[in-house]
Amino acid sequence: MLRNLKKIKPDYHFYTDFVWAGTFGETKDGLPYIGEHKDFKNSYFVLGFGGNGITFSVTGMEMASLFMKGKNTHF
Repeated sequence: MLRNLKKIKPDYHFYTDFVWAGTFGETKDGLPYIGEHKDFKNSYFVLGFGGNGITFSVTGMEMASLFMKGKNTHF
């Protein structure tokens, strides 16, 4: 995008305030993976949402937050 702006306004210096990136992936069975993994101590994961990533990642984030607070979840 910065390259495109430089084409339109070549003499203007643009600053990038922030950048964002996301990845797309799914688990083998198509189900999400939410919670701890034995190989990654002190880590929680919210993975494998495919095309519904935005919608289901919010629920996963809420679940991970409750897990970290030691609360039981029933979603």
